[in-house]
Amino acid sequence: MSDFKNQLSFSKKEQYALILLLIITFILIGLNLIPDLFVQSKVFSPQQLEAIIARHEEELQTLSQNTLSHEFDVIKPDQSVLEQRLTPFPFNPNRLPDSSWRRMGLTENQIRNIKNYESKGGKFYRKEDLKKIYTISEKEYAILEPFIMIPSYGSQRVARASLTESTVNAEPVPETINSAKYKPEIVELNKADSLMLIQLPMVGPWFAHRIIKYREILGGFVDKEQLLEVFGMDQERVSAFEDYLTIDTSRIHPLSINFVDFKDVVRHPYFSYPFTKAIFNHRDRKGMISNFDQLKELVPDSDTLSPYLRYYIKF
Repeated sequence: MSDFKNQLSFSKKEQYALILLLIITFILIGLNLIPDLFVQSKVFSPQQLEAIIARHEEELQTLSQNTLSHEFDVIKPDQSVLEQRLTPFPFNPNRLPDSSWRRMGLTENQIRNIKNYESKGGKFYRKEDLKKIYTISEKEYAILEPFIMIPSYGSQRVARASLTESTVNAEPVPETINSAKYKPEIVELNKADSLMLIQLPMVGPWFAHRIIKYREILGGFVDKEQLLEVFGMDQERVSAFEDYLTIDTSRIHPLSINFVDFKDVVRHPYFSYPFTKAIFNHRDRKGMISNFDQLKELVPDSDTLSPYLRYYIKF
């Protein structure tokens, strides 16, 4: 029995340590109880709780509207950020001014790398050549690719050679194309080939190619004013040859807006990327678009609807 008591006994130091431990424990318990003694918890009524919840929901909704556009896809945030930053339009990347790259949404670093590539003799012969700019990611290229328009230099040389050959071999040549008395034949704009367009005043092989390329992307012309949308074209040049043009609108190839692919729509000059995405979101969630008025409701606030758009869609 004495052995058992000896095992339960504490030395003086152990007793002091135990007492100190108990004191610290009581102090901590007291500090924890003090706020409850002096500070009363606020009790909210059900009506107050509902008002607080409503206020927080309103704040969250406002924050969401300020930080995310209605087009933002939370499932693919990286892709949505790129789609909102990049606003491409039809362009030829060769010697494109810095301001145009900025307008499309490219960063200063990307623009600098493009200009360094050009300064070293680099040229974009195909769309895929833009991938050589390592700061342009695959996702960014996928957004830009439908808008890249690089002329076929080979076809221009063929057209120029054909013009030279026909001019040299024609005998006699009473009046040349450069003659002041020369009057070209009337050309139907939606079926004309390069040689037909070349004979028009102030056109030449380069603009003939651009007109045909734009006609293919557009689906045909409905008005001569649309020639001003051709890259590099101006009013002075159009005025020089528009009297020799006719337009057959039955040759236009409209888009079947409820069945056409995304890529075919977004590459059309009159459909921006946000507009195209709104159309396909509507098709996926609400079904087919039945008329032009319904289509106009999908136009983003930042877009300007072309007056010619109705000619290029069918329902």
